[in-house]
Amino acid sequence: MPYDLVPGAFVAREQERKQVLGAVLARRGAAVVGPGGVGKTALLTAVTSQLGASRFEVVWTAATEASRQVPFGVFRGLLGVGGRLDHGQAYGLLRTELARRAGRRTPVLVIDDVHHLDDASAALTLSLAGDGNPRLVVSAQSGLPASDAVVALWKDSYLERLDIAPFGLADTARLVHALMDGAAAHPTVDLLYQWTGGNPLFLTELARHGRATRRLVSAGGLWWWRGPLSVPPRLAELFERELRGLDPRHQDALAAVALGEPLSLPVLEAVAPDVVESLEEQGLLCTVEIGGQILVRLGQPMLGAALRHRLPRLRRRRLAAALLDACTPSGPDPVTRARWQLDAHGPVDSALLIRAAETVCRQDPELACRFARRALERSSAAAVPLAHALVELGDTAQARKVLERTREAAATPSGRLRLATALAAHRCWADRDPAGASDELVALRAEATAPSAQAALDGVHALVLLFGGRTAAAARLAERVLHEAFHGPGVAAARLALAASLALTGRTADAATLAEDPSPDRALPSYLPDLATSLRAFAQLWPASGPLRPIDSRPLPRRAGQGLPPGGEGALLGGYLQWVSGRRTEAMARLREAVVQQAGGPRLFLTEASSWLAICLAEEQRPDCAEQAIAPCWADRVAVVPGQVHRAAAVIAAARGDSAGAAVSIRAAVDAAREAGCWAVEAEYLTCAAWLSPAGPPPAVLDRLTEVVRHVDAPRLVTGAEAVLALARGAGPELLDHAVRLDALGLSTQAWRLAERAAATLQKQGGSRRGDAVVLVGRLRERLGVTAPPAQPVALTTREVEIASLAAGGLSDRAISHRLAVSVRTVESHLTRIYRKLGVHSRRDLPPVLRG
Repeated sequence: MPYDLVPGAFVAREQERKQVLGAVLARRGAAVVGPGGVGKTALLTAVTSQLGASRFEVVWTAATEASRQVPFGVFRGLLGVGGRLDHGQAYGLLRTELARRAGRRTPVLVIDDVHHLDDASAALTLSLAGDGNPRLVVSAQSGLPASDAVVALWKDSYLERLDIAPFGLADTARLVHALMDGAAAHPTVDLLYQWTGGNPLFLTELARHGRATRRLVSAGGLWWWRGPLSVPPRLAELFERELRGLDPRHQDALAAVALGEPLSLPVLEAVAPDVVESLEEQGLLCTVEIGGQILVRLGQPMLGAALRHRLPRLRRRRLAAALLDACTPSGPDPVTRARWQLDAHGPVDSALLIRAAETVCRQDPELACRFARRALERSSAAAVPLAHALVELGDTAQARKVLERTREAAATPSGRLRLATALAAHRCWADRDPAGASDELVALRAEATAPSAQAALDGVHALVLLFGGRTAAAARLAERVLHEAFHGPGVAAARLALAASLALTGRTADAATLAEDPSPDRALPSYLPDLATSLRAFAQLWPASGPLRPIDSRPLPRRAGQGLPPGGEGALLGGYLQWVSGRRTEAMARLREAVVQQAGGPRLFLTEASSWLAICLAEEQRPDCAEQAIAPCWADRVAVVPGQVHRAAAVIAAARGDSAGAAVSIRAAVDAAREAGCWAVEAEYLTCAAWLSPAGPPPAVLDRLTEVVRHVDAPRLVTGAEAVLALARGAGPELLDHAVRLDALGLSTQAWRLAERAAATLQKQGGSRRGDAVVLVGRLRERLGVTAPPAQPVALTTREVEIASLAAGGLSDRAISHRLAVSVRTVESHLTRIYRKLGVHSRRDLPPVLRG
């Protein structure tokens, strides 16, 4: 495509810039070749801007389709004469003009889009390249025909050829960051990359358009794309230029693919025969063979959005009806067929529309509303996905009205029961009232008589209990359902509730096994959208039952033109694993995304995302930001992991030097976990309590931890707990062994702290393993980015020792200022110097010698 727009920012091509610049400085010049819109002109601009004006005179010209019609057309402005010219005359005039402009400097002639050169201009350019003066820098679009003389520029090594490709995912993120003056969320970068193929021109125009139309919005300090793909007007004009001149059959074929890509080749041939090959040769369509079937896609995803936008209503209606007639029952996915049914304005299959609404509810709630409203004309079951879509759009009150009205009008007892159950689920997740939802489900079960209906209610009730912090009760009810029933929605919900409960109570191996079976998804009630995926990921990865492993961050497949994928559990659990691995910067980036993603829809893990982010912020000595992060969670009654907000409050208090407040909050977190029956969660909180205590683990904490850890099989939690217990015994070799185990599990922060203690203890106790401890400390410091202490010990002043001892003993900055009759600012200044001298980050990391 003859794209003639220039991207507005130049990023990421540093190596290419150096290569072209080197070719200009040391050789005859360079030829930059690549697809349209890939940033060739931007690269040439970046290179020539670095050529010093005292040494080089840069002269620009650009070839076009119009200049190709005139001999020497691209150079007419430089030649200064009209009329006919032969090669020798043109060569002499051009050399003279370039020399006049350059004077004593070296002329550099830049020719953009040399593939448009007419034959005379191409021959003249080749002659200039053979001379080596002026230096030449040219760009050419790959995939388009060029004259033999142009190809000879690089084929015969006159110019160094550099092929540039579209951006990858990382460089796409860099360009979007530059365009938006801020980072975009990972899912948004994935989305923009899939839509544009990494084409810098498309990215630039789409980012500008998204900001102008508020498709790109800022939330949680990151940029997010909201809604389906919208094509910028400037790019739409380019697509129009490319589509101009196509006959109706070709236009029908492209429009049909835009309405349902990927289309199988037989379906497309039935709608628009004998045109696919021609469109594929032009790059407008592409084909791929999957499972023995040839599928047809558009050559550029954004072309599909442009085609759908310009498609006249009657042509859309005709093509949609033709596609429905041509496809087989096992043909396109339900969403595509549902779209066709709406576009065709004929009879609809309400069951199909309901399935389609459930599928796209999180990705495209507006489209889900269209599907569900049309299906609701014929089936009351459509009220449930319609309510979900309204919740995703933020209209929870209207969602409740839809469920209530439809329940009242339901014709059968089973229909009323299904909608009443959906209302209870709505009360739990949309109204954030799991206790009230539990009461409603108990009342409904008392009215139900059929065992299958009772099992279905109990399965949902188990999930409500789980999200209401009643983990043990959820596990008991789920086990009863699984014992009494063999199949159905209740069994599917119960399996998910039990898997998550087992992870929280410490039976993590059983939880992972139970969560690995994907079969319950198909039987889950429709009023539990996306719960299966979310809880399975949670049960398998929290708490990590083995060595920590990264979350798969590859972008999820989605239909062309659709918005962000559902979920957000990848960001949530990925951030969590980054945090426990000690990579707090990466953890905060992922958890900020998770907070935004969990803030809409059912908000399954909003409390967990906010609490984990707050803990990271507090550990980075940003307690005020951490407190803001968990402020909304105090009133939120929905949480899977009990006590998380109290645990975050404890870390925040510790960051402020409030040891008493930290002790109170962590005790509340431990009590919440114990009341819920969550052995694994309690073990994690007790381990945290030990590390937060400036004077070392209290005996009561150690005794309880010894008891709790017997019920937990997760190596990460068990090893962390055993390390804390070893701290009380104080044997240097034992501490080092535990530090090595923690390091093997990926728990770098805990391993570093324990290795520091081991090194200090071995220094006092003696022993041959002190060198091993020092090596481990150094490796962990480097991995965590912790500044190492000075090679030679730096003595603390008397006042610094006094303040450090009080801080290590648990006194806050204000308490120290009162004790020593100095200002809080003075205390803070002293502590900053103390941390720098000792190579630590906070008072929790002060050496044990200062804690006595």
